Amino acid sequence: MAIALKLRVVPKFLASIFSGVGTSIRKDGLATYVDLDYSKLVAIPTIDPAIYNLAIQSIADGSFAAISIAEFLSSAYTEQDIASGSNVTVQKSDGLIKINKTVGSPTTLTLPLSDVKIGPVKIVDWKGDAGTNNITINCSGTDKLNGNLSSWTIAADGGSIVLTPLKDGTGYAV
Repeated sequence: MAIALKLRVVPKFLASIFSGVGTSIRKDGLATYVDLDYSKLVAIPTIDPAIYNLAIQSIADGSFAAISIAEFLSSAYTEQDIASGSNVTVQKSDGLIKINKTVGSPTTLTLPLSDVKIGPVKIVDWKGDAGTNNITINCSGTDKLNGNLSSWTIAADGGSIVLTPLKDGTGYAV
């Protein structure tokens, strides 16, 4: 014998902030068309990223999860500390790359395609020997830097550069 259960859920969050012409809140809590009324949101004077959460949705299966703002920010920003090797691949979530080799040598970094890079990346000659051991940064694919350049070299001791991916996916701004 099969038993069918029907649960009713009150969409407290959606019903409390969505209002206006064209609003349609279904019984299951999903909104089909809404106008967002920001006056219903409570102002938070200061935000402690460790105690406030974000709701995120998986693009793989559509499931939702909660994550603290602090966890979200730390997962979206990574650092590489390069102590050896001559070729470095910049990861899409890298925010800082410190070139701090035990034994100085030239370094070549390869940027990911700009349309997949998450935020800017700062590359720093942490050891302070780029005047002797240049740091060369190469674009991938057809990406370019300012001035239609496909590479950039840090050739001064202690030098650094911030590369910001362009939203149109054509390269990076220096």
